[in-house]
Amino acid sequence: MSIERIFRCDAPGCDRELHTADAYPLQGLVTVTDTLGAGRATQHFCNWDCVLRHAARIPPVESLPITEV
Repeated sequence: MSIERIFRCDAPGCDRELHTADAYPLQGLVTVTDTLGAGRATQHFCNWDCVLRHAARIPPVESLPITEV
């Protein structure tokens, strides 16, 4: 008997998913773990475009002023 796990892309507007019997998806998804927040939240994305689409919605942790040289 095996357990099927379904990992869904966490990007907004993306409905792709990966079916596997492994505890973690080894291929096919980009896995991101947030170590700065309270706890270790893990998110899965189907490609780097989805990672960037998700990251664009989050305000930056630190902002640097633009200075003229």
